[in-house]
Amino acid sequence: MSGEPAAERFARAEPLFSVLTSPRYLRSNLTPRASADFFDSGEAYVASTMEFIHSRFDRHFTAEAILEYGCGPGRLAIPFARRANRVVAVDRSNAMLESAARFANDFGVRNIEFQTPGDFARSGERFDLVNCHLVLQRVPRDEGLAILRMLLARVGEVGVFHLPFRDRSSALSRVTRRIRQRSGIANAAANLLLRKPLHMPLIPTTVYDTNDVLAIFSEAGFESLQVTTAVHDTLDTVTFFVRRRAVLAPAVSDKPRSEATPDTRTGWVDVRQLIAGTPIEEWNRRAEIYFSGLPTWEHHLMKPFSTPDETPGLLMNLAVVLQGLRITPGQTVLDFGAGTGWLSRILTQLGCSVIVLDVSETALRMAEATFREIPVIGNRPEPAYLQFDGRTIPLPDESVDRIVSFDAFHHAPNPDDVIREFGRILKPGGIAGFAEPGPTHSQAPQSQFEMRTYGVLENDIDLPALWETAQAAGFHDLKVAAFNVPAFHVSLNEFQDLLAGGQTYARWADSTRDYLRDVRDFFLIKRGTEVLDSRRPEHLRASIRVELPAPVRPDEPIVCRAAITNIGAATWLPSSDDVGGVWVGAHLFDGGGRLIEFEHGQFPISSAPIQPDETVEVSFTLGALGPGRYKIEFDCVSAHVAWFGQTGSRTETLEVVVTSR
Repeated sequence: MSGEPAAERFARAEPLFSVLTSPRYLRSNLTPRASADFFDSGEAYVASTMEFIHSRFDRHFTAEAILEYGCGPGRLAIPFARRANRVVAVDRSNAMLESAARFANDFGVRNIEFQTPGDFARSGERFDLVNCHLVLQRVPRDEGLAILRMLLARVGEVGVFHLPFRDRSSALSRVTRRIRQRSGIANAAANLLLRKPLHMPLIPTTVYDTNDVLAIFSEAGFESLQVTTAVHDTLDTVTFFVRRRAVLAPAVSDKPRSEATPDTRTGWVDVRQLIAGTPIEEWNRRAEIYFSGLPTWEHHLMKPFSTPDETPGLLMNLAVVLQGLRITPGQTVLDFGAGTGWLSRILTQLGCSVIVLDVSETALRMAEATFREIPVIGNRPEPAYLQFDGRTIPLPDESVDRIVSFDAFHHAPNPDDVIREFGRILKPGGIAGFAEPGPTHSQAPQSQFEMRTYGVLENDIDLPALWETAQAAGFHDLKVAAFNVPAFHVSLNEFQDLLAGGQTYARWADSTRDYLRDVRDFFLIKRGTEVLDSRRPEHLRASIRVELPAPVRPDEPIVCRAAITNIGAATWLPSSDDVGGVWVGAHLFDGGGRLIEFEHGQFPISSAPIQPDETVEVSFTLGALGPGRYKIEFDCVSAHVAWFGQTGSRTETLEVVVTSR
């Protein structure tokens, strides 16, 4: 190897120090701890890079194939390989490729293909993610820009490119570096003074004009760009995150990717194999271990207001679920996998009779603590707490009006069995609402991490398969909610363009589609007709005819006789029911129509349900009025739901003249 260039000989002798020039990475100083720190720094870089992509571009981004250009000894290629099906690692140094292959083998990573630039140039392959870090600064500017153009052509979706843009070193330092580059003797002398290896070649530092770089991105058709900057001694660097504009494509299949393509990733958790090899009792035990092992309950009890970052997404998702469930006060609602009961508390506050269900006994105790720490306002039904054995929900057939599963169903190892249980306990016409991830959830880095680290289940949600099971379990309809989190923010001009169906509309559609790739908020509606009653405001309709005494005398109670007909589609509940009981009431105005008293009186109309098209006759007495002209508006009201007039029902208004004796 004596004929090798100096840089290649040094890379072979000092593979780690050639990347991170800290003395602790010199072979003579290298300890197991230092070696571990070197590769841990690569893991930290990859984790932060993926987190940045998820937060700025697409929270569900996953990469099947990744290109790591200028891989060195594999500091970044190895952690990237833990997150993808395959990684292509390219380096111009054969010594570095040999070291990287050796380290990858030591780490048990088998899905990296190591290539020289020549081999790589012949493939023409595109990659979901292209990463180039600590590379472009080491080549001349024109060559670096050419590499950048070449790599941009290989970006399938996201590219990450790091380069220096400002050198703040002194003029003397810059001159000294140029002399060292031209003279081996001068470089050796400088290394001796700096206490560096004598034969260490000078690593050049090329600075780029960011305007040139931005122009190249624009030429290559990249419209989405995010930037981070950093300072390293006297060198300022920038990392560009670019994303190729998504092209509208056919809808994403709900078929889990693991079913279509076998995974060969080292350390990869195949969720189907995990489920097949783990009994339900073990999943229940792990859930209990998780909740009982929490050092504090504070974060969980504060949901959905635990953190400013988490809250908006939870609330927007919750709004979608509540809207689709069409909940009314008084309904019995099962909170499946309720955990600490934060959603159960909200449902209780809405007037529902909530059943808090979870496999973990500790979670149920936490849910009880939620109600103690943040009691609901007003007279609301006390929740019931049930422990689930993972198989059978301990409730009678057709006993609940609604079921909600908020980020819980994908933890069930037996989704078909659970769907069948839902079909059994729901009343006819009842709804089961789900806020869950999608068909590639188990593939996400966070899911893989949690399954590897904590042994929890992060299952995929395969809607077509679930729908087949649901139909056999008595469900007749499936609705999927299409929405976007966070909301798509635009300028006023862009908003007008969106309404006109312009380019902004296409961008909004792209953004929504990206969000929905691995999000599934959906609703299963059970076969049969739901019994409609006066707890649902949209079905409140009445015909009211009222007779008043003539004349109306001052300071005498007003005896009214009314015929009230239910002309809506819902049964009116008896007036004695706390929620939805129907009463008749009056609003009092002066002769000019100015409101005097909104609730001038409310009176029960029946101790039994009133069916559609049924008429009841009632008498009630209003308070005495002084002399003058009045208008009295008669309306029906459903207790704690709405006045009928607020829902579009016609009211009866009579003019009253109270004369003196």
